[in-house]
Amino acid sequence: MIQIIDFYVDEPACLGVPPYLSPYCRYIAGVLVDAGVSTEKIGYLTVDQWRDAGRVLQEEPELVVMVAGSTVPGKYLGGKIGTVSDILAFLNYRRRYQRGAVTMIGGPIRHAPPEILKTIADAGGLVVMGDLETAVDQVIRDPGGIRRAAERFLEEQGQYNLRIGRRNYGAIDRWAAAGAFVTERHPNYPFLMLELETYRGCTRKNHCSFCSEVFYGRPVFRSVNGILDEVRELYGIGNRYFRLGRQADLLTFGADLGDYRNGFPRPRPLELFRLYAGIRKVAPELKVLHLDNINPGTIVAFEKEAGDIIDIISEHNTAGDTAAMGLESADPLVCRINDLKCTPEEALRAIKVINRFGGKRENGVPKLLPGLNFIHGLPGESDKTFELNHGFLKSVLDQALLLRRINIRQITIHPKTKAEKLQSNPELLKGSGVSKKHRRPALLKKKFSYYRDRIRQEIDRPMLKAVFPPGTVLHEVIPEASNPGFILGRQLGSYPVTVKIPVSDPVAAAAYKTGQPLDVIVTGYRERSLVGISWPIPINRLGQIALSQIPGIGAKRATRILLARPLEGMEALLAITESLPVGDETCFNFDGDV
Repeated sequence: MIQIIDFYVDEPACLGVPPYLSPYCRYIAGVLVDAGVSTEKIGYLTVDQWRDAGRVLQEEPELVVMVAGSTVPGKYLGGKIGTVSDILAFLNYRRRYQRGAVTMIGGPIRHAPPEILKTIADAGGLVVMGDLETAVDQVIRDPGGIRRAAERFLEEQGQYNLRIGRRNYGAIDRWAAAGAFVTERHPNYPFLMLELETYRGCTRKNHCSFCSEVFYGRPVFRSVNGILDEVRELYGIGNRYFRLGRQADLLTFGADLGDYRNGFPRPRPLELFRLYAGIRKVAPELKVLHLDNINPGTIVAFEKEAGDIIDIISEHNTAGDTAAMGLESADPLVCRINDLKCTPEEALRAIKVINRFGGKRENGVPKLLPGLNFIHGLPGESDKTFELNHGFLKSVLDQALLLRRINIRQITIHPKTKAEKLQSNPELLKGSGVSKKHRRPALLKKKFSYYRDRIRQEIDRPMLKAVFPPGTVLHEVIPEASNPGFILGRQLGSYPVTVKIPVSDPVAAAAYKTGQPLDVIVTGYRERSLVGISWPIPINRLGQIALSQIPGIGAKRATRILLARPLEGMEALLAITESLPVGDETCFNFDGDV
């Protein structure tokens, strides 16, 4: 048996934490099938399943292929990403109870510091520094067998890890289709969001100081037909949720790399039309088609072509889509020092373009909105930076432009990047015009916390209300977790907003127990999240707290409703509330009793 174990991944251009599944696990499954291994002999296990099983393996696979690593920090609701400690615990178990077995490890973990990689190797892990799927392909096909192949690689290279060359997209297209079956083994299936790869690497000529995508080298694009074959196979076995997420900038998929303007290649709208129209043809009843990254600099450099593409996307995608844009900072000095993608003024232009084409609503929800990423800790940052970031977002709000989400995170500095050089040698920042007094760590930390909280209160809440007005119905919200008083649910999609549903909503409570999706109507707003009630609202079954969350009802009217139940229709409800609390008459269900 061969076991694929998914420790989850998170990169700037790829997410593989549930409910997402990265393409890497599917590629590896396809490698094995392509080499003649039957699907019955291929296992798939998530790190959460491994933890729940007591951190042991029920069987003794001849080969374990582990996908792991993150190059960006994140918080996750649907799963807990595998840590280095988890990897070492897994390897120690293998070394103690399953001697002689081979464990190959790859993915973003290969970008970890050398001392961590050596620790993993010393614990028995075969760390693949190139593409994991290529290494697995070579090992599984070796006539001497898996163990001998692994030993030979180490003997020939004379080091603790494997350096394997890059895979090509001809092979990826074949493996992606062949490995589609593994989606059925995922515990979230069929409510599983699948990342689709269009290309790797960054298409910019100059790269941001902290960029890790550049490690993949010069961009090479997948063929549209290859992506469509993959989607066709995934769709055929029941998958309905897709995201074009594995790329640095979807606008430059298939771009003309011989025609640059301001460091950005010229987009080709026809390629994106072929891709989106093709996906709709091979997956006609898909439920989600979203995207991830779009570069605001591309929009500014080629506004006509970029606008055409955003229009194409908005015609073919599903509602609630988010175009994540890395503004990173609204401080012009920080932008210049770190070679960021655009100035604040240019970012505002890009936001306007996306709002123009993507702001139309379907079933009350915008088709495509920008999402902004800010990074704290960039070289050249000062106490003024946070004020500028807040001011920029305030100007977006004041102009009635919509943002789907605002992400504020700490920088992750990778070796061999410009950010590392600037961090290790602050003398390089001399002449920046910012004194050390304004860059003191304690001051920056204080300012960061202050302005982050201001953004959450003054920008996030009114923006959420503008994007999701009271009465908006969100379909297929999947309850994933709970905290005191609330069930936490999200739709499948790109950066879905968390919806808090009172535990005294019996429909939501039942859905949480079974893991089944439910429809929710928006009733309120919290920090970076919505408050909602199951839809249609089961007015005769809701508890006191759930009733009081409905706009126009509150605690006193909730008590009156409880005393008057069962209500037999709208007249009885309006006699208490005096006006329709939210939505229209179809929003209420008068069946049932307490």
